Amino acid sequence: MDDGRLSPTLASFAPTVTNKQLLKWMFKFLRPVKFQAAVACMWVAAFIGAEVLAVKYTGQAIGQIQHLHGTGTDEDAGFWAWITGSHVDASALRYLLLILGALVGAMSVIRYLRETSSTRMSMNMVYYIREAVYDKLQRVGLSFHDALSSGQLINRALSDLQNVRAFVQTAMLMSLDILLTVGGYMLLISQKSPWLAFLSLCPVPLWVWYILRFGKKFQPAANAVMDAEDKNVSLITESIAGVHVVKAFATEKQEIGKYNANADTFFLRVQHRIRLFANFTPIIRIIAMASHLSLFLAVAVLVIRGNLNAGDFLVLGAAMGSILGKLQQVSTINEQYQNAIVSARRLYEVLHARPTVTESADARALPTGRGAVRFESVTFGYDPAKPVLSDVSFEVQAGSVVALVGPTGAGKSTLVNLITRFYDPQSGRVLIDGLDVRDCTLSSLRTQISFVFQETYLFSQTARDNISYGRPNITHGDIEAAARLAQAHDFIEQLPKGYDTVLAERGSSLSGGQKQRMAIARAILTNPRILILDDATAAVDPETEDLIRKAMRFVMYERTTFVIAHRISTVKAADLVLVIEGGRITQSGTHGQLMQEDGHYRHIAAVQLYGDEHAKDGDSPSHMRRVRDPKFVAGAQGGDKSPPARTGVEEDL
Repeated sequence: MDDGRLSPTLASFAPTVTNKQLLKWMFKFLRPVKFQAAVACMWVAAFIGAEVLAVKYTGQAIGQIQHLHGTGTDEDAGFWAWITGSHVDASALRYLLLILGALVGAMSVIRYLRETSSTRMSMNMVYYIREAVYDKLQRVGLSFHDALSSGQLINRALSDLQNVRAFVQTAMLMSLDILLTVGGYMLLISQKSPWLAFLSLCPVPLWVWYILRFGKKFQPAANAVMDAEDKNVSLITESIAGVHVVKAFATEKQEIGKYNANADTFFLRVQHRIRLFANFTPIIRIIAMASHLSLFLAVAVLVIRGNLNAGDFLVLGAAMGSILGKLQQVSTINEQYQNAIVSARRLYEVLHARPTVTESADARALPTGRGAVRFESVTFGYDPAKPVLSDVSFEVQAGSVVALVGPTGAGKSTLVNLITRFYDPQSGRVLIDGLDVRDCTLSSLRTQISFVFQETYLFSQTARDNISYGRPNITHGDIEAAARLAQAHDFIEQLPKGYDTVLAERGSSLSGGQKQRMAIARAILTNPRILILDDATAAVDPETEDLIRKAMRFVMYERTTFVIAHRISTVKAADLVLVIEGGRITQSGTHGQLMQEDGHYRHIAAVQLYGDEHAKDGDSPSHMRRVRDPKFVAGAQGGDKSPPARTGVEEDL
């Protein structure tokens, strides 16, 4: 980009939400998997029911054994005799043991079904969340991608998504587990001793208070960890994408040092987060342990007094141990909640990003036409307070070739981005064939406009798939015709498998000129009415540029074309040349007309084509040195004629 773009903040895209709103929003991810969630909850409830019944019948069996032992009958000869005896109590014991065996077997089966259903629900939920995130990333405006690096987006789509998924799954199933366990055992305890049931819940208010207090400290720490993790992912993706630059400048140690420094920051922040939990967990456990011991002491007193028997003691001990153990799991839910609430906010910013370019409800398809373009007093800035384009107005006839010329950062790329509605101007209108682009559907607009960028991006697919990217169902004949027009057919045929050759990542197996010609073929295959070439030949050698220029003569025929270029040789055949300086059109006309005017165009033309042939022997000043030479610049603008005047410069140009 050459337009001085500023990255907006995320606050301008997504509405602000409270933690309570985020909590409700996270559970909406259960909607697509509500059937699997219901099944998973059913198996959790079945397992808890079987467990509580198993404890109840175990207590009754112990009580029955105690009763058999205390009868003093002849059958009081050990456990085996109790089971096989003919006494009515022995029959009751056998019945209880059969029930216990059935419950244990059922719990084994239910445990398996609970785990499989939970996993199925979890994986389906991940699928739907990832689908929503990917869909949003494809549809959200370019301004959003300007605000977030690729590393941040990758981390939000992976790590943050998993944090949210883990919490939703845990919070639903574990909370149900805790509620049913506590409720079931409380009912069991209350049948034996109501005041013990009340006593077992005494630590709950203290836990809630401490958990809420802990959350205020933990969330900033979790957010700091995730920011550092974002930076790690960004550094990795950047170093991999720019590996050729790293190797070329031998900056491996510098990149390793940069990553190590951020990894150290990440490690320290993770340590701080762990330390917070290291201080939190023991207090929760101490409260649970103190409550557990107190309850056991109370039960022992009741047993000594004869209010409870051995079976009741076992039931109460198992119930209190299970209740307090489950209540301690609240700390696990709290840990996942603190991580998830931070991740949910980051994920919310992606999934609820306001579209920077909206399609009106009554939008209609772009009308039939040949690509006439008109700008009416257009003003635009990525930051509205700092406009990149100011009051730009011009009109282009259909089928014309328009060259955009100007210094770096003048706003040339921004101008063409407004044509395809990547951004909307703050004021003014952009019209194509008489219709404001804001009044037509985005799909009909963008299928009629094709780009060839300076930096070509090719996918890791076949040459055929790359060319047919905009029209995947096109025939091979049309693909080959587009490749021939773009002068790409010959080198594609020489690839190992021709059009079926899978290209390396980003097309790195091709030369710069080959990639550009494939990009041109991809652009023209959609048969657009408007073609935009964003400095498409700046990075190729003159021979390749000549091949591309030959290809473009066929491509641009009777097609409205915008060419952003710095080489005069590229733009001098244009029907209209627009000179953009400081976000304004300072000159417009044909090449010949602008060469007769004093201004930026004639200056850059003279700088490019004037001077080297007349330099003194042994003196070959660079282009930048010539530009910085006041005498030369003055001479190029018609002032100081100290450099030898070349006759017929305009004709040579």
